Amino acid sequence: MNEQDKKLITQLYRDHNRYMVAGDTKKLGALLADNFHLVHMTGMVQTKAEWLGQIDSKQMNYFSSTEEHVEIKEERGNKATLIGQSQVDASIHGSRNTWPLQLNLHVEKLADGWKIMNIDAEMY
Repeated sequence: MNEQDKKLITQLYRDHNRYMVAGDTKKLGALLADNFHLVHMTGMVQTKAEWLGQIDSKQMNYFSSTEEHVEIKEERGNKATLIGQSQVDASIHGSRNTWPLQLNLHVEKLADGWKIMNIDAEMY
């Protein structure tokens, strides 16, 4: 994997966080593969449509995301995993807190660029 791809993947993570906080589900959705799914730190699994719908309805409302650490682990030439650690201030189903959230973004380079295939979230 070349340095340009690593920069693009890192920017993908940062854009993901920025659009999540902005509540811009149109731009956020464009970063996600059609068959994307998110595994929350609770173990709950959501499809792309379910997660974006809950952001739109403010059931999941992200106020800020402060990046602390980013690391890319290459799997194969067109697939990689980015591990991003951020302090995330959010209200999830009415419960607001700041969580030390680690997102494991599984990304793949498709015809139209790097896309987030799925995310596994956990605390660090």
